[in-house]
Formats: sequence, structure tokens, C-alpha cells
Amino acid sequence: MSIDSIVHLYKRVLIVSILLLWAYPMFAQQHSIEIKVIDAENGNSIEFATVQWKGLNDSSYKNGTTTNRKGVARLNIHAHQKLVLRVSYVGYQTITDTITANEKRHTLKLRPESTELANVVVFGKTKAQVIRESPEAVSVINAKELQGRSVSLETILNKTIGLKVGQTGGLGSSSRIIVHGLEGNRIQILWDGIPMNTSDGAFSLDEIPIDIIERIEVYKSIIPARFGCDGLGGAVNIVTKEFSTDYLDASYELGSYRTHKGSVFSRKNFPKSGILLGAGGYYTSAKNDYSFRVPERENLLVKRDHDRFRSYMLKGKVAFTKLWFDEISTEFGYYNRFNEIQGVLKNIQHAENKSGMFMLENKLMKSGVLNNRLNFESHFSLSHTTNNFVDTARVNHDFEGNIYPSPNGQGETGDVPHNSNDKGLEINERLNLDYRLSTNHSLNLNTLINYARRQPSDDIASQHAGFVIGGFPSKKTSVASGLTWEAKLFGRKLTNMFSAKYFHLHSEIEDLTSYEMIEAPKKKSNTTSQIGWIEAMKYEPFRGFHLKASYQRAIRLPNSQELFGDGIITFPAAGLKPEKSHNFNLGFLIDKNGVLGLSRLQFEVNGFYMQVSDMIKLMKQHMAAGYVNAEKVHIKGIETELKLDITPTLYAYGNLTYQDVRDVLDYLPGTQALNPTKGLRLPNIPYLFANFGAEYHSDRLFKNWYVKAFWDGKFTEEFFYFWELTELQKRRIPRSFVYDIGLLLTYKNKYSIALECHNLMNKEVWDQFRQPLAGRTFHLKFRYVFSKGIL
Repeated sequence: MSIDSIVHLYKRVLIVSILLLWAYPMFAQQHSIEIKVIDAENGNSIEFATVQWKGLNDSSYKNGTTTNRKGVARLNIHAHQKLVLRVSYVGYQTITDTITANEKRHTLKLRPESTELANVVVFGKTKAQVIRESPEAVSVINAKELQGRSVSLETILNKTIGLKVGQTGGLGSSSRIIVHGLEGNRIQILWDGIPMNTSDGAFSLDEIPIDIIERIEVYKSIIPARFGCDGLGGAVNIVTKEFSTDYLDASYELGSYRTHKGSVFSRKNFPKSGILLGAGGYYTSAKNDYSFRVPERENLLVKRDHDRFRSYMLKGKVAFTKLWFDEISTEFGYYNRFNEIQGVLKNIQHAENKSGMFMLENKLMKSGVLNNRLNFESHFSLSHTTNNFVDTARVNHDFEGNIYPSPNGQGETGDVPHNSNDKGLEINERLNLDYRLSTNHSLNLNTLINYARRQPSDDIASQHAGFVIGGFPSKKTSVASGLTWEAKLFGRKLTNMFSAKYFHLHSEIEDLTSYEMIEAPKKKSNTTSQIGWIEAMKYEPFRGFHLKASYQRAIRLPNSQELFGDGIITFPAAGLKPEKSHNFNLGFLIDKNGVLGLSRLQFEVNGFYMQVSDMIKLMKQHMAAGYVNAEKVHIKGIETELKLDITPTLYAYGNLTYQDVRDVLDYLPGTQALNPTKGLRLPNIPYLFANFGAEYHSDRLFKNWYVKAFWDGKFTEEFFYFWELTELQKRRIPRSFVYDIGLLLTYKNKYSIALECHNLMNKEVWDQFRQPLAGRTFHLKFRYVFSKGIL
């Protein structure tokens, strides 16, 4: 089937589905009532609350549904009918109420169940806790606990059990996320459940303001089918805040090495008309001019003088909430980025990169369709990117201050000069249908269609080389679809989740026949389909103790960067196959209040094992490089974490991860030669690391003030950058201990000031070979929040 046929078929299905959904209420001879469920203590909406109803004379509840993410459930009943409602949710008191069909809206307030435990009052579960107790291997970071702090998203992720972030420099530098021994493109980054497609380096995670994030979900070795994306090692889902009231959040941060971060986000609601307006943006910049030792000359200390970074983003949103759809919204934005290229082995002084991106997203949401059992969501996103890499200097520099002509006539970074003008287009359409079979059984169908096109251009590089260089027009279409059945059995003590996932990829690439560039490019196409599946279960024999087991046949499709190349030194690779893996997880979670004299104890242990094949690797040959399927590895490991609320004001935590990633390939790719690295640990992957820390917090030291003081530590054992072929191997990442301290003061939940010091002991730290990070840094942040009672 051709791409046009797929797109045409999809459009027809989408149009018919929407028309049917629109037409449904026209033919249904029923009256619709909106039931909203909120927390009686703070007014927050309660998602996934169970709503059951029956007639006045009925003996049992025969109908049921759950509330959506806004805490709303819709009931379709006959006119003039009276109903008895029963609403329940874990951690809250169950209530009953009587309504009639004459009502259009009805609000129910649930009060948390409270239990006195040694002067500590324990309330219902948060959304983060509910996700943490799901069948998947998942860690959840509640960002509310980090609001106002001067900390980056990468730093937060680096404290998570089973996860490691490898950075190459200061603000704006490239980084890679490692989860259970798998890294980079094998880890999906999601923004509110939608893939961010950041593999091309369009964004740096440390740019994202932490204050707009509600929570961060880290799925390890499992990517739930409801996200509709591929991936091998897991996914990081960044969930942003949703407010039902007006709010304003503004902050400004100053840091070492001329770091500046500013952000403003706002939302205005018009409840009577059902219109919501939002606007905001952020700005980041840093000179990153810290000193480092030149790796090949350890006695030479130089300052990074060509590593300036600057970025900004502007976004707007308009949403309608009183039409037939629960929400119809459009978001639009523009992102701009500039960064100088800093040399570490070579003193680069002129090369730089500029990029821009226009973004558009449309969202449709509707719940309570088909007898109040079906919820429907549609997310459409489009991004158009431009990238300009400039490297045209006629002179080169060394770290001693000497200047000499460029060996190639022009350029500092490679064999030819560059002044690229690359353009890219990315389109995504995500459809999500959630159907409630009964109170304890549900089906979810999720489909993500992706189209990507790349149009590279670099005339100066082609003229210098004497032939076209740097990439050729290419495009790809992919489909990822998943069907999930979730069941809660044996009094909801056992939760079972089974998913089947289908992946399809079609690409058309102008590819070179060899790295020697002796033949003209030829158009090649690549079509592949794969099936994956997930089986995950959780058993809770008694409250607070959870046993988990899961398996995934994981598939990752080659992404745009790997298929198309980067337009500079990486060639296209039309023949790439998907990466595949068998992922196993087994573990348990204890989460109890009032244990051993503690306010709360959380203890978790997970074991994991993975068999990965057809791993995509960047291979260099002569003047260029390209991606090939060249690795096969086995991974095994264990992770454990302990969190203690020692008292209501004192908290401590610690986690440890061990992961052993071994090469199991018998022969070198494309040859019959034995693989000399078989059985060795994969290089550049840390195998042992830990995080630990303590925090004191109180709102009783001073009137109207909330005080938080913290200390965090991070340990990483020494690991090899290259294959450990000899004990004399010197290409190692040294062992590191790093400590951070900080103080956060908040006045009346509106004004806050944070002062932090990172790398307190000013240790020399590398996350990657020859890429030294900054030493001790200081950060000062001011924040103002207005949100009608919600922080």
C-alpha cells in the first residue's frame, strides 16, 4: 500500500468516526447529565472516580463509568427518570446521592478517608501514587515537591532509580538518557503523552521550566500501548499542569557562568462562555565559560570561550469547553535556538548553529459516548523546522593562542566547510479510544501516524567537495497502533494488562551506494511491519504491598535522523531494520504509613533482564559515518530504593542501580570474523550508580512562611568509554561523588526565593569521555504565583 493510500484511508476513517460521534446524540432518545467529582478539601478534580447508578426501585447498581481527567462523567438517561448515584475512589469515602433527569450538571464532593497514625493524618492517594502502583515498572516524580527550586529537568531525572543522564557540557549541551542500560533514541521522550521527537537535538531538556510540570513518569523497559509510540528501553512522560481556574506563574533565575532563565505562563478562564485562553514562554541563555583541562594535555587549563547558548519559546492556546466536545483546543508556538560550537580537543572559534521551529497542535476530546462507555481523543501536531550550521572560517586556532590557515581552506570541524539551510516537516495524528466494558474491565485503542520529510541544502559544502554532499531529500511514514485490555480481578487485588502493538514503517531515501561517494545517489525505499506485545500484572495481597511482573516484546523503528542523516557528516541509511528486544521485569513495592515509628515508608526492588537484537549504531568510515544494525546485547540488573518520611518535617531517600550490559554478537557485522568484544561490558554505559539525600521542610517556623532545606548526593562508579580489551586501557570515565545543597523560602504560597549550590565540593566530573562538566555553581531564583488557591 502506498503512502498516499494510507493517508487517504486514514482521512476517511477519521471523518467517518467524527461524523458518527457528532451524530450520536441526535438519534439517542436520552438526556445527558454531567456529573463532576471533586475533592471536598481542595476542590481538585478526581480522575478515574467510579460512578455507578440505578433506578429508585432497583436493588443493585447495573450501570457504571469513570470520570475523565477533568473529573467529569456523563450519564445518558431517559427523561424524567430519577436515579441513585454511588461514587467511590481509592482513599476517599464512598457517597450516594439522588438526581433527576431535569438536571444538566451535578457536583459531588468526596471527602478523603483519614486515619490517625501516631499524630499523623493520612489521606487518599495522589495521582502520582496511583500510577506508581500500576502494573508497569514505573517511577513517578511529583514535581509539586520541586516547585520553586532552581533545578533542571535533567538534574531531577538523574536522581531517579534506574535512570542516568549523561551530559556533555553546560546549559543547552547535548545529553542522553539511559534507562536500564539502553540509551538515546531507544528512550522515548513524551510531552503529555505525545512523542517530542527530540532525537534531532531540537530541544534540550534543561531548558524546560520545572514550574509548569505536574509530574514526571519514567516507564522502564515498558512503554504502555496507550502512548501509541515505539521504543526499546522505556519512556519519560512529562505531564504539565492543568488548571480549572485563572493562574499566573512567573520566575527568573540567575546562575554561574552567566546563566539566565526566565519564564511566564498564564491562563484565563471564562466559565460562562466555556472559553479558555493561555499564553506563555521562556527564555534561557548561558555563556558556559567554565575552565577545563584539555583531555590530551592534562596540565593545560583553558576556559570555554566559544560555548554561548541562547533559546526562547513563545506559545499560545485557545480552548472551547462548552461545545459537544468536552474540549476543542488549538496550541501554537515558535521556538528559536542558537549555540556556539565549543571544541574540547581542538580550539574551535567560529562554528555555530541556529535553528527555529513553528509548532501547531489541535486537540479534540469527548467522553461519555455510546451509553457513557466510550471516551475519544484526537491530537494533531505539526512542526516545521529550519537549521543553519555555519563553519566557514579560513583560519584555525589552538589552545596556546596560535593561529594558522585551515588545512582544508575553510572550516574548523571537518573536511569541508558548511553553511547549511536544512528544512524539515513533521506531522503526527494520535487517536485514542477508551471503552469501559464494565466497572473492572476496559479496552483502549491508540494509533499514532507520523509523517516526516527532510530537505537538506548545503551549497558551499558541495562546491568545495566537487559533488553534492550532506544528505538528500527523504521522507518517511510510520504507524504505531496498540490495543490494551485491562482487568481488575479478585476484589481489585489483581490488575492484569495485556496489549498488542502493531508497527509499520515506509521510507523513501536518496541514498549513496558507498561511503566513498563515487556514484550518484539512488532513490531507495524501505517498508517493514512488526508486531509487539505487553503482559503486565500487579497483585496486592494486602494494602500497601504490591507484587509486579511484566514482559514486553519491544520494537523501535528507525527515526528520521538515523534514516535521513544529519546533512553534515552522517549519510542516509535506507536499509535500516527496526530494533527488537525481549524485556522482563519482576519486583515489589511497599508503601505504608505509620511503620516502625515512621510517618511513611516506601521501599522498592526491581530486577530486569533484556535481550536486544539489531541495535542501530553509528559507524564511521573514511570521511563520513552512517547508521547500521550492528549490535546484539543482553542486559541484566537490579535496582532498589528506600524513601522515609522520618517525621512530618524530615524526609530522606536513597537508591542504587546495577546494570550489566554485555555484547553477545558472535561475528562482526557482514563478515565471518569472530567478534573480539563478545562477552565484554558495553562501553560508555555506567553500570553502578546511586543517589541519596535528605530534606527538612516546615510551615511552622515563621508565620505565613514555608521553609525547605535540602542536601542531595550522587555517586557514579568508574566505567570504560571504550571496550575493556586490556587492563592498561586509559579511556575511562572516573568515579565521581557530587553533592548539592539548597534553601527554598515561600511566603503565602505566592512569593518564593531559592538559593542553591550544585557540586558543592567543586569536583571534576565527566559524564562522557573528554566532555568535562562545570564545577561548583550557584543559583538564585525568584518566583511569583497566582492561581486562586492552587500552587
